[in-house]
Amino acid sequence: MALSVSIFLQSIERFIAIEEVQNPKLILIVGCIGLTLNIISAFFLHDHEEEVKNVINNGGESVGTTEPRRNSVQLAEVQQLHNHHRHETSPADESQKQYDLGMMGVLLHVIGDAINNVGVIIVALVIWKAESHSRYYADPAISLFIAIMIFFSVIPLVKKTGIILLDTVPVGLNPQDVRYDLEQVPGVISVHELHIRRLNQRKTIASAHVVVSSRVLENFVELAKVLNECFHAYGIHSATLQPELADEGSEGGDTASISSTQGLRRRNASSRSVCRITCGTTTCEALTCCN
Repeated sequence: MALSVSIFLQSIERFIAIEEVQNPKLILIVGCIGLTLNIISAFFLHDHEEEVKNVINNGGESVGTTEPRRNSVQLAEVQQLHNHHRHETSPADESQKQYDLGMMGVLLHVIGDAINNVGVIIVALVIWKAESHSRYYADPAISLFIAIMIFFSVIPLVKKTGIILLDTVPVGLNPQDVRYDLEQVPGVISVHELHIRRLNQRKTIASAHVVVSSRVLENFVELAKVLNECFHAYGIHSATLQPELADEGSEGGDTASISSTQGLRRRNASSRSVCRITCGTTTCEALTCCN
């Protein structure tokens, strides 16, 4: 984008102060050499991108084949708990369909340079073959066209990278659906402080505070496995879960039963966004997300 702005400003300056080209043949030769090098670079970049895709695909297959059989059985049991969840509303994981943004940026740079060399060749031919004095306007005119083309071609790349840098939620993923599914898991009273953001183009991470009873807290690792399956269904494969103990006055009875858990959910509905683990001082409470 900076290159396009620079070319645009230089082309405007050349419209005002025309510079006569003394040796168009030399410019034509330089443009042809530059275009040839750009084509060779584009082929190398394309081959490198295919190698990266093959490594990713082969790595994913090897991981799948080395999973123990007992994990498959456990996964089948865990998936039974998600029959009434909203996983189907989540968009499919399209990370494999997207191009690497770094490689795309390099490729756009090479393409922009190639277009620039094509413009140099056209300008050299026009100045070489034409006889009118206005032929020198071809240089700033072609430069202006190239600058506009490069500018609009990099806008999608800037937009995608900007979305990632702003820590936004992936397109099509509703955090309310994720929270709903997490709260439907037996043993979970409520979920708050749920944050979902994109770490890079392929990875999405999440963090949440999970309110549970004292009986469930003892086996929170097993509960976390079920919650992670919910995150996996939404394409979130890295989640940080903070367990929080429910208020003692609202537990009552057998907290391990599902009916008791549902009762705790109703009692804590008004305080779902309140953290049980506070910072301890009144000065920082207003700076937390859940308060």
